[in-house]
Amino acid sequence: MASKKWRPAHIPRQILFFLLGAVLTGFLTVFFSKFLGHYIGVHFAVSLGVGLAVAVTLWLSQLVKNPPFLLKGTSPLIAGFCAALGVHISRVWLS
Repeated sequence: MASKKWRPAHIPRQILFFLLGAVLTGFLTVFFSKFLGHYIGVHFAVSLGVGLAVAVTLWLSQLVKNPPFLLKGTSPLIAGFCAALGVHISRVWLS
């Protein structure tokens, strides 16, 4: 499988994907954590909200024909699980 040459023209597209992904992840995190906060404790709702937001954002980005190079081959479920676990550990450690 031949790799594509990296070109400086791809930088604006990478930045756009980064910004859109960050905004989408942030919005989904707030939405999921508020929604789940009605059913489970706030601590776990935030952790699960982050995990779900990361998983959904990566899944949506992989529907694009040529996703950014950092997202190729990344499993949305694994990334979401790792993000949720990281948030959970940091919240426990900081409290």
